[in-house]
Amino acid sequence: MTSTRMRLKWTLFLLALVGCRPHDVENARLVGTVTDRRTQQPVKGAVLYLETAYYRGGDNDSYNGYRHDTLTTDAEGRFTATFPLLCYLAIEVKQAPQDTLVYAQEIYSKNIRVDIRL
Repeated sequence: MTSTRMRLKWTLFLLALVGCRPHDVENARLVGTVTDRRTQQPVKGAVLYLETAYYRGGDNDSYNGYRHDTLTTDAEGRFTATFPLLCYLAIEVKQAPQDTLVYAQEIYSKNIRVDIRL
């Protein structure tokens, strides 16, 4: 293989790597519902513990900041939250001492929907 072709392949490879770097989503919005797995009815008053992370101000290889929030579902089992910066979201849901569910995911979109069945 010629050195020009080799350089072109390495250049394309490096550009692909740079394009895949993680980044923060600005002004992300989380919406969702919590329903009872057996009855399919909304769960009023379920407590959601959120942990979020962002990269801004760091080296883009690890999270630079974290935020912790608590949400409570309304009478229809709905919840909503907004985040100025977001790249990772974890949700722990507790309605009663024995009910716990964890959702964790990297975030790539401004609009996040999480529907949870306890």
